[in-house]
Amino acid sequence: MSLPGEGTGKGEIERVTIAEAAATAARAVDGVVRLQPGLVGLLKQFAAQAWERATGRPMPDIAGIDVDLRADGTVHLDVRIVTAIDRHTAAVGAAVHTAVTAAVEAATGRVPQVRVRVVEIDLEPTRS
Repeated sequence: MSLPGEGTGKGEIERVTIAEAAATAARAVDGVVRLQPGLVGLLKQFAAQAWERATGRPMPDIAGIDVDLRADGTVHLDVRIVTAIDRHTAAVGAAVHTAVTAAVEAATGRVPQVRVRVVEIDLEPTRS
């Protein structure tokens, strides 16, 4: 079974648009040092040239965000973050969840299922 728009590039453009909204929202949360790509995310970086050819614009920095567009129309996101040592990790994760959910809903009109993973705690304190 294929996803709507698959083969035309529309599905990939929608995935990148959703990932970009999620990444921007996650990075804006106090205590997020950076987003961390997983293995699949590293492999996706090789697709940047195809994105640029298809859209005429550079691939946004969406490393650390995986988007799954399901056949039933639901959106599932996996967000991998690195938090600052001087911030409460659970609170940062909860804030990222809230921010990403709101950003994706605003961008798509759909409420996504969001999973936030703290994959590392940066040992350098944040600078004020």
